[in-house]
This record gives sequence, structure tokens and C-alpha cells, in this order.
Amino acid sequence: MIGNDIIDLNLIRAQSNWQRKGFLQKLFSEEEQTFIQNSEDPELNVWLLWSMKEAVYKAVQRKYTLKRFYNPKQFISEQIKINPGKARGVVCYKEDVFVINSILFPNMIHTSTGNTEFSLISENKNSRFRLLQKIAEHKDIRLEYLNISKDREGIPFVSYRGDNLQIPFSLSHHGNFSAYAVSLNMS
Repeated sequence: MIGNDIIDLNLIRAQSNWQRKGFLQKLFSEEEQTFIQNSEDPELNVWLLWSMKEAVYKAVQRKYTLKRFYNPKQFISEQIKINPGKARGVVCYKEDVFVINSILFPNMIHTSTGNTEFSLISENKNSRFRLLQKIAEHKDIRLEYLNISKDREGIPFVSYRGDNLQIPFSLSHHGNFSAYAVSLNMS
């Protein structure tokens, strides 16, 4: 299953005070809070773990066709390894285990799970078009007949002339950034 999340760090710093009372306790397990508090860059790791949970939430929602829900503590981040410019870890949801990859930039975090390829774009409107363009090229079909819609649970799908193409993908945007993740086996 595919999920991705992108965080505009400049915007999130202006919007959220992660140090306010109860913030960490509401979103993170005790182990995750310890990881954040003992790290060299606690603020970055708050948003890294949040991004990891969001990417898996999107994959889980698609996998189980769930209605939207908010319970970040159901998603547990583990085995996190941070290197310059990237991070890797595991997020567990119930019995499912998802491998996570994140790209770290000074002003952005992009996280994904699943067998995907990515396009990071600094203008939100372009990611939808670029995703459809990629699918049209891969499938050798006309771009103007492709559309992105959402089902009853709010899960997006790509249709061609009204037919669902069953192509797993995830779109994400925040602030000045957007991204897509799409299956490399688009069959």
C-alpha cells in the first residue's frame, strides 16, 4: 500500500507550537516522546515522526477502505535511523508493519511508504497534473481523459473516461510543497 506525506517546515513552525503542554503526549507514545526529547534536533524529529505516521495513515486508509479517523497513537514509529538528508524507519498499525523512507531538506520533509516513485514540486497545483501526466505516459493513453476523484471514504483514485484504473497513488501537499507517490508496477 502506498502513502506519502510532505511537511513545509517553515509553515508548520508558524502554525504549531510542538512544545505546548500536552502536544507530544497527544500524538506520540512514551517511546516516541523519549526519542524526540533525546535527539539532537527535537523539533525536526517531531515533524519527522508525524510525517511517518501520516504516510502510514494514508496507506492504511486505502488498504482497509476506512473512513477518515484521527488517532495518531495507533501508529507507532520504531527503528528510526537518521542520516544526513534522509531517515528510515518502521511504523506499525495493529498487525501491519510499514517500512518508511523520508527525505529531509532544510525547509521540507517528504515521507513515503510502499513501492513508489516520487515527484517533489514546489507548486501545489502541479503535482496532480504531473501525476496524471506520468500515468498517461506509462499507460500510453490520452492525458485529457484522465481525472482524479475521491470515493465515499475520501480515498482518491484515477479514472480514465470514467473507469477507475486501480492505480495505487498518494497525493500530499502542505504550504509551498506537494508530492505524489505512485506504484512502480502500474498495471
